[in-house]
Amino acid sequence: MENDILNLEQAMELFGVSERTMIKLLREERIPARKIGREWRFSKSALLDWLGTGVSTDYLNQMELFRVATDTKARVPEVLSQIGQAIEKLKDNGTNIRELLPELEEDIFLPADANLRVSYKRQRGLEKLTFKIFWFDEK
Repeated sequence: MENDILNLEQAMELFGVSERTMIKLLREERIPARKIGREWRFSKSALLDWLGTGVSTDYLNQMELFRVATDTKARVPEVLSQIGQAIEKLKDNGTNIRELLPELEEDIFLPADANLRVSYKRQRGLEKLTFKIFWFDEK
């Protein structure tokens, strides 16, 4: 009988992707998996079902519609002040993200439950400290 439970390496082989890509899928795509101890485990049938139910145009269209960002160059105290002002603006306006990014084509509100990720990255001389608020749309 074929084993339906896969480890990370077997799931990578099933999809034909690198470990880096698989980790990205785990972080961003809500791929069906469980972490048991320090190891990821996957149901082969759940992975195939997940893969079969995806529609690439939904993903591409979503990425095109909501790719909005603003960059401001300033000294660190001013950057920190701007972060505080943006947070206050969100709090004062019902958490509508469009208040910060008017280029959005629709109102988008932060949900009652969300996640905060603070990360640091250095790559090719560029250093980034990132604060991300993220949530999963249950639509």
